[in-house]
Amino acid sequence: MTLPGVMLAFLIATACGLAFHLIRGGGLYRMAQYIFAAWVTFFAGHFLAEAFAWRFGRLGSLNLLPALVATALGLLALSFLTRPESSGLQP
Repeated sequence: MTLPGVMLAFLIATACGLAFHLIRGGGLYRMAQYIFAAWVTFFAGHFLAEAFAWRFGRLGSLNLLPALVATALGLLALSFLTRPESSGLQP
């Protein structure tokens, strides 16, 4: 993967994490979790596609479609595995 491909991957993954945070909500810590999870799963999807020589959905040197699918699955998994943020009121 070229340096512009890496920069584009970080940009797309960050946009996915921010969009997911916009939909799901939460505080600054939750936003950081979503962005980090998007980075990890985006690159995992890209490298998994490289390992299996999948060539569909490419954008330059970037396996975009498998990376986006992995990012969506990773963000959904994180959303289901983490507890909802408390409102600050204890019962």
